[in-house]
Amino acid sequence: MAFGKPGRPPEDLLLRRREIYIAVSPLIMSRGVHGLTMRAAAHAACLSVGGLYHYFPSKRDLVLHSLQPEALVRLCDDFHAKYERLAVTAPDRYLGAYLDFLAETAMFLLPAVWATIELGGDELQTGVALGMPMLLEEFTGLLQSALPDASRRDLPALVVAIRRACVGALMDRETAEASLRAELAALLEGHVRAERLALVAVPA
Repeated sequence: MAFGKPGRPPEDLLLRRREIYIAVSPLIMSRGVHGLTMRAAAHAACLSVGGLYHYFPSKRDLVLHSLQPEALVRLCDDFHAKYERLAVTAPDRYLGAYLDFLAETAMFLLPAVWATIELGGDELQTGVALGMPMLLEEFTGLLQSALPDASRRDLPALVVAIRRACVGALMDRETAEASLRAELAALLEGHVRAERLALVAVPA
């Protein structure tokens, strides 16, 4: 027997949890885990306290949401659903969108990273170990498509530099998405410029 109003689609729980987590993220960063109450979190998310507990059974579940594998996989799936067609039709635009996505993902992870540091748990290692290789493996393939003339030897070095920038951003509480995006773009542009100079320097 079906329950609920006829014709209403089932709620997208992962998306709703993401929206709540993002709404509460500034409080996680400003108050820390121990200073954050579920009442304050519910207010930030425009929910009742009972409504908040419906989505997150505990404060720990809430503050560490973005380090959960299903949250990261869903974030990637949503990006692909929106931009994947550009991978074939406009690789340069897709590359720019992916840089935006890397910076956005770092900001998504940042509050949970600092929460797990405060809590002393092992979710940080688990979450970053899952998320970064998954994102950067795809990024390597994307670079090979968008920069077909680039040296296969130098692309891994660029990916390492991008990874270091992202991980470094997670260790800085003051990181801003726009500044990280600019740093990633500078790394990429510097690599492309160096590749072009190297090609010019090759004797005929």
